[in-house]
Amino acid sequence: MRPPTHLPPAHPPQEPALLSPGSTAASSPGTAIPDEIPLFFECEGRPLYAVHHAPGRARPGAPVVVHCHGLGVEQITAYRAEVLCARALAAAGFPVFRYHARGHGDSGGDFAAVTLASLADDALGAAAEARRRSGAESVVWLGVRFGALVAAEAIARGARTAALALWEPVHRPPDYFRGLLRGMLFSQVAAGHAPDATVDQLLERLAEAGRVDVHGYYLHRTVFDSARDADLGSMLESFRGPTLIAQIAARPRLSPAHAALATALEQRGATVDTMCVNEEPGWHFISNPAWECPALALRMRNWLDALA
Repeated sequence: MRPPTHLPPAHPPQEPALLSPGSTAASSPGTAIPDEIPLFFECEGRPLYAVHHAPGRARPGAPVVVHCHGLGVEQITAYRAEVLCARALAAAGFPVFRYHARGHGDSGGDFAAVTLASLADDALGAAAEARRRSGAESVVWLGVRFGALVAAEAIARGARTAALALWEPVHRPPDYFRGLLRGMLFSQVAAGHAPDATVDQLLERLAEAGRVDVHGYYLHRTVFDSARDADLGSMLESFRGPTLIAQIAARPRLSPAHAALATALEQRGATVDTMCVNEEPGWHFISNPAWECPALALRMRNWLDALA
């Protein structure tokens, strides 16, 4: 495993900073401007919303980058950072496909019926649409938080994959869901309110009532049960491709879970790059202004450049 790149907390970002030093892609006369094409495509009989970032001048043989967003409110938390990353990659010649899974954003479907399997179905449908529109032969998956599990499930089902990028990936869903509930209780204490339940009691409510309110978004038993036994490392047992693991947290070193995943992938023959973004977006909360991380987008671009 290569030593992680460390990124300090960023100053208020500006989009030109997404281009690498010396790049003139944004301003040179005659430079082809990437297109952003909003669209709907059909997946299992329901419309899913997406945006295809088509490079103005695509690289020959470039894979298409497909974003697997976070679950529920976390889709919104990372939305702006994902958009800026997509624009940076398209400006560098890589097609990008961002989509909203069923029950999220502008797509059809009921969030209460979402499962890990249904999210993977949508990811595979998005990848097929992305390849059709871009002409790319393979996919680079970008899994953000819970989206890491979605990308891993798509890979396990045989998706034609060139590489995998993970932003602060979820490794074990039960730990993730407990952390989400714990964060909600902490926020109540910070607001001066005494919580009326413990995390274990909230999980009991989830099992009995089928849902728990978390910051205005429901955590449903359906998705909880569907992902209960999932494990990111196990899901990627067959994967040998280039991998980027980006830790996005206020800590100086890779977490044990991220480091263990990197080691396991390398032992199976994968090339793993890691980076530490010393920021805390507050995944379970909607922030204003929205979280942005141009340095992360630049790192993604440089990583793909090295693979090309």
